[in-house]
Amino acid sequence: MQSVISMLLPEVIVLGVLSDLWHSLVLKDQTKTEQGYVSAEEHKELIGCTGIVSRELRPAGTVIIDGEPVDVVSEGDYIPKGQQVRVVSVNGNRVVVR
Repeated sequence: MQSVISMLLPEVIVLGVLSDLWHSLVLKDQTKTEQGYVSAEEHKELIGCTGIVSRELRPAGTVIIDGEPVDVVSEGDYIPKGQQVRVVSVNGNRVVVR
């Protein structure tokens, strides 16, 4: 019995230390909408706006809308720099242009 305890004691100590270490590394706080946290703001006001492609869309890139850069994706097509595009949908932070 004594030999079993002496064999298991180091493992129990290591598991206890690792468990405490794990609990100190794991995030316990939660960010809830009720507390004012927002994961991504939707910019529905962009729907219908037009802009100029500043970084070619392959299909993702950047468009300048009202003087501000907006990260967008095309509907799947390659769109070269300098082309005019229109925002057709916004879903979360995903802005789709055509």
